[in-house]
Amino acid sequence: MTCLLQQAVAQDRTITGRVLDGSSGQGLPGVTVLAKGTKIGTATNADGSFSIGVPAGTTALQFTSIGFKQVERDITNASTVDVTMAVETRNLDEVVVTGLATTIKRSNLANAVTTISAQELVGSTRPVTVDAALNGKVVGANIAQTSGAPGGGVAIQLRGISTLGGNSQPLYIIDGVYAVNSETGNGAGAAAFSAAASTIQGRSTQDNPLNRISDLNPNDIESIEVLKGSSAAAIYGQRANAGVIIIRTKRGVAGQTRVSFSQDLGVARAWRLLGKEDWTPEKIDRFYAFPNNATPAQMANVTTRRNNEKAALAAAQAGGNIIDYEKEIFGNTAFLRNTSLSVSGGSEQTKFYVAGTTTNEEGIVNRTGFQRHSIRANVDQKIGKRLDIGVTSSYINSENRRGFTGNDNRGVSLGYTLAYVPSYAQLRPNAAGIFPDNPYGGDNPLAIVERSVNEEKTNRTVQAGNATLRILEGERSSLRLAVQGGIDFSHSNALLALPADLQSQRNLPNPGAVRVAKNDFFNSNMQAFLIYDWTLGEGISLTSQVGTVRLSLRRDLSYSQGQNLAPGTPLSPNRSSLVTQQVEFGSEQDIGQVAQQEVNFRDMVIATAGVRFDKSSRNGDPNKYYAFPKASLAVNVAKFGFFDLPSMNLLKLRAAYGETGNPAVFGSTFSPLVNTSTGGRVGFLPSTLVGNPGTGPERATELEAGVDLAFLDSRVTLEATVYNKKVIDLVGNFGLAPGTGVTQLQGFAVGDLRNRGLELSLGVTPVRATNFTWTSTTQYWFNRSEVTKINVPAFNTGLGFGSSYGRNVFSLGQSPSRWYGSPISATDNPNNPSFLTRYEDAQPRFQMSFLNNFTVFKSFDISFLLAWRKDSYTSNLSRLLKDSGGTTEDWSQDSDGNGQVNGLQRQSASAREYIQNSGYVRLREASIYYSLPASLRTSLFKDYVRNIRVGVSGNNLLTWTDYVGYDPEVSNFGATTNFAQVDVAGYPNTRRMFFHLGLDF
Repeated sequence: MTCLLQQAVAQDRTITGRVLDGSSGQGLPGVTVLAKGTKIGTATNADGSFSIGVPAGTTALQFTSIGFKQVERDITNASTVDVTMAVETRNLDEVVVTGLATTIKRSNLANAVTTISAQELVGSTRPVTVDAALNGKVVGANIAQTSGAPGGGVAIQLRGISTLGGNSQPLYIIDGVYAVNSETGNGAGAAAFSAAASTIQGRSTQDNPLNRISDLNPNDIESIEVLKGSSAAAIYGQRANAGVIIIRTKRGVAGQTRVSFSQDLGVARAWRLLGKEDWTPEKIDRFYAFPNNATPAQMANVTTRRNNEKAALAAAQAGGNIIDYEKEIFGNTAFLRNTSLSVSGGSEQTKFYVAGTTTNEEGIVNRTGFQRHSIRANVDQKIGKRLDIGVTSSYINSENRRGFTGNDNRGVSLGYTLAYVPSYAQLRPNAAGIFPDNPYGGDNPLAIVERSVNEEKTNRTVQAGNATLRILEGERSSLRLAVQGGIDFSHSNALLALPADLQSQRNLPNPGAVRVAKNDFFNSNMQAFLIYDWTLGEGISLTSQVGTVRLSLRRDLSYSQGQNLAPGTPLSPNRSSLVTQQVEFGSEQDIGQVAQQEVNFRDMVIATAGVRFDKSSRNGDPNKYYAFPKASLAVNVAKFGFFDLPSMNLLKLRAAYGETGNPAVFGSTFSPLVNTSTGGRVGFLPSTLVGNPGTGPERATELEAGVDLAFLDSRVTLEATVYNKKVIDLVGNFGLAPGTGVTQLQGFAVGDLRNRGLELSLGVTPVRATNFTWTSTTQYWFNRSEVTKINVPAFNTGLGFGSSYGRNVFSLGQSPSRWYGSPISATDNPNNPSFLTRYEDAQPRFQMSFLNNFTVFKSFDISFLLAWRKDSYTSNLSRLLKDSGGTTEDWSQDSDGNGQVNGLQRQSASAREYIQNSGYVRLREASIYYSLPASLRTSLFKDYVRNIRVGVSGNNLLTWTDYVGYDPEVSNFGATTNFAQVDVAGYPNTRRMFFHLGLDF
C-alpha cells in the first residue's frame, strides 16, 4: 500500500502561481498554461492566478497569450511559479487563417495577411463603423469615407480594381457567416424628390446610401484578418475577387467572471467649411452681367435685377441680417455617446461572452444622426472529450437619419442649394414658423432641414454555430469533423417625405411626395470539413482536408411611392392620388467543393496546395463548376542549421499563387422584356437590351512573393510583398449602333486588366524599458492598374458628368481610373476616340501610415496614427457650384492678375480646373489614457474594481491638403468600382473628440 501511494504521488502533483503583465504589473486573465509535452492545460483567472495538476515527469510549463511573448518555466523542483509576460510587438505565433477549417502560425504563413486586433481597432478612439476603423491600418487597402453623414458610407478597395460592374467591395465573413454588405439606395435621387428634370424613378447610386457593415458594433470584435489578394482568398472561390475580410467577435475565457463597462462621450464638428464671400454693389453688377449682344429688353431685365439685389443687400446690411447660411446648417456641434457593458467568463467546459452596446451620434445638420443598439451572446461548450460546440448570436437595431445631401442637380439638396444663396438672402421663418421662398434656388435649405424626412430603420440578426467532433485521436494522427453555418438577416424600412407646400413641390404637376422602401436580405451558409492531421517520418507534419460549402443569398426590395399628397403630415402613400410601386426579388445559390493539403517540415518549409470548385445560379450554366486553385510555399531560412545570425530571429521567404472569381451580375444572362399595353390589353415586347446566356464569373489570378524579417527578438520586423494580380474576362455592358436593332449588350467579356503593387510594413520597438515603451509601425504601399486587353471600343468606366468635368475610360494600356476631359487633345490616340486630354489617375501614387504607441510609467498610454495619401485625383464640382452662385470665398479676387475675377474665370476653364489633387496627410487618430495604479485602485475600491481607465481621444483631428472641398475622400456615387470619386457638395466630414471611462470588475 505504501509503495502504491508513493507511486501515485509521484505521478501527479499540483502547480500554482500567478501571471502578471510586465508593462502594468497587473494580473493577466485568460493566459493558457500547458504542461509541456502533454495536452493538459488550464487558463488563468481574472487576477492572473492558476492551478494545474501535472503528471510525473513533467519538467516545464508553457504560458501563451495573444499579444504576449511565450514563456516557458522549469518546474522540476517547484510547486509555485510566478511569471511575468512581456508584450510581443510582432507576435509571430499568433494564429491566422489558412483554410476554411484550419489555421496556421503567422511565422509559417506564406501570404501577406493583415491582422487587426481589438486594441488596434478601437483601443485608441471610437469609430462609428467597423470599416471606418480600418482606415490607415491595412497595408494594400484604398479606404475612403465617401460621406460624412452619420453612420458612414465607406468604400474599401483591396489591391486595385477587381471589377467594372459587379460588387467591388470585399467579402465580409462574421464568425463564419457570409455577411450582408449591400449599398442599397432608397430613392432619394428619384424624380419625385427632385425639382430637376430627373428621369430616375427607382433607386440610384446617388441616393447617398450606407453599407450594411455599419450595423456591426466595433466593440464586439476580437480581431479582423484581411485577405487582400487572390492568392490568400482563393479558398473562398468565386466570391473573393475583391478580397475577404474575416471578423471574429469576442468570446469567453475560462476563469473568474469578468464584468467590463465603458462610457464614451464626445462631440463632432465639421472638419472644414468652404466659407463665403459677402456682396457689394460692385460685385452684384459683375455677377449680373449683361449678356453678349443683349437686346434692350434683356438689358432692362438685368438692370431691374441689379437694382432689386442692391436694395435687398442694403436692407440686410441696415438690419444686421447678413447671414452665413453654410455655418447655420453645417456649423453645428453634434453630441456623441457610446455605452457598453459586457460579462464574460466560464470554466474549461463552458465559456460565455455577453455584451450590450448603445450608440447615439447626432449629426452636424439638425435632425440627422445615427443610433445603434446591439446585444451579443457567444457561448462555447465542451461535451465530453470529443465534441466542442460554439454558438454566436447577435441582434442589432439601428436608425440612420441622413437628410438630403450629396445628390447633384437637386432642388432640395442642401449643399447644392447653399452654393447659390447669397449672405443677404432672408430665408429664416417668420413668427408663425412659415419659411419664405428661396429666390436663388429650388427650395429653402432651412425648410428642407426642418420639414423633410429621410430616415432608415434596420433590424438585423447574425446567428452562427460551429461544432468540432474529434473522431480519431492517436499519437501520430487524428481525424476531426468541423461543421459551421449561420444566417445573416437584415430588414430595413426607409421613409422619404417632402410636404406638398414646400417650394420645390408646389409647382410640380403632382406636389408632395412620400416613399416607403423595404429592403430584406437573407444570407445563409453551411460548410462541413473533414481534417486529417498526421505525421510522416520525423519532423514532417501534414494536414489534409476536404469539405463542401453551400451559400444561399436572397433579397426582397420593394417601395411604395405616393405623389400629389393631400394636406396633412405626409407619412403615408395612401394619402396620395398617384401611387407607384415596385418589387424586386432576387435569389441565388452557390455550391463549392474544397480540397487542401498542407505540409510542414519542422516549421522550416511549409507548403500548401488546394483547389475549390464552385458553381452558381448567377452564371449562364448554373451546373457548371469552375476551378479556383491555390498554392503557396514558405521557407523559414532562420531555422536551418547553416544559418547563424544571433540578432535575426526570422528570415522567411514566401511565394503564393491563387485564383478567385466574381459571379456574373444578377440577371445578366437574360434579355429582359418590356411591359406594353394596347387597347387596354397588357403584354410584353422584346427589349433592345440583350443578355448573354453563356456568361460566367470574372476571374482573377494573382502571384505574390515576399520576405519577412525579424531582428533583436522581434523588436524590428519587416514584411515586404510584391504582387501581380490579373483580372480576366471583365464583364460589362457596351452599346451597339441603333441600326442593329440592339442598343446594348450585357454580361459580355469586355477585356482584361492587371494590378501590380508593392506593400511594406516596418515594425520597430525603439524603447523597451521598465517605465517607458515605444512601439512604431510604418506602412507603405501602392497599386498600378492597366488595361491589358480590350474586346470592344474604348468606353466610359466612371460615373462622372461628362468630359467638361472629367470622366474615366476603359482604354488599352491605361488605368480605368485615369481621368480624361476637355479640351480636345491634338494627339491622335487610337485608344482615346474622343481625343480628350489625358489627366492624372484617381488611384494615389502611394499611401503611407505611421502608427505610434507609448506606455509611460505603466499607467499612461499615448498613441497617434498619421495617414498620407499621395496625389490621388477627384472630380470636384463643389467649387463649380459656388462659383456659379457667386458664393466662393475668393470669387471677386484676381489671383493671376489677368483682369478677370476667379469666380468667372474658373467657370470657363477646362476640366483641368475640376480634376483636383485630393491627396492629404491626416492625423486620423490620437489618444491618451491613464490607468489607475493597482495600489491606488485597491485602496479606494479593494478588490471590487480590477481596472479603471480614463482617457481622451479624437479622429480626423488635423488634415493637410490642397483639395478644395468638404473632404478629399467624398464620393457622390458611394463606393465606385474603379474608386474614381466625384464630389458634388456632399455631407461634410467631421472632426470628433471623445472622453472615455472604462471599468473592469
